[in-house]
Amino acid sequence: MARPRSEDRRNSIMAAAAELIAELGLSASTAEIAKRAGVPHGSIFTYFDTKADLLNAVYLDLKSELTQVVLADMPATDDMSARLRHLWTTWTHWGAANPTRRRALAQLSVSDQITEASRLSAYEEAAECVHLIREASAGGALKDAPSPYVGALVEAMTTTTIDFMIREPARADAVCKSGFEALWRALR
Repeated sequence: MARPRSEDRRNSIMAAAAELIAELGLSASTAEIAKRAGVPHGSIFTYFDTKADLLNAVYLDLKSELTQVVLADMPATDDMSARLRHLWTTWTHWGAANPTRRRALAQLSVSDQITEASRLSAYEEAAECVHLIREASAGGALKDAPSPYVGALVEAMTTTTIDFMIREPARADAVCKSGFEALWRALR
């Protein structure tokens, strides 16, 4: 008889996977993940059919967490600058406060193990954020650029800003503010 599934055990497996992906990259083995999670190796396959399924679940979990953080307390205003500043500030502060989760997400985002269905699901959940970025860029030099290109530019600026916020925590707020000003000018 199969053991009942435990949400706590599943969460432990996913947290361990995120930590090891951040530390070792995608080569982290399921045996290492199970050991870090404190579960028998076979338990991973009670919750995930394959390692790729686990990677996709971690990717979606991290993307969802980031999207929820960014959208929480989004200003209900027509002031695009205020809304974009909120998106930027919450995104960069989440990344600086969660370097391990951010590194894992970065690794997973470029992995060919992440399915198009997972990418589409994450994109759909973040549609409000994507729309805001496209709206902000509608009148500037990037107005005719493909959305994925604009998104990649914003992501690169965000990543660079987070890296410097982590490197220089005493200047994190100033770096975040400067990064936003650069983003705003690039989009507008």
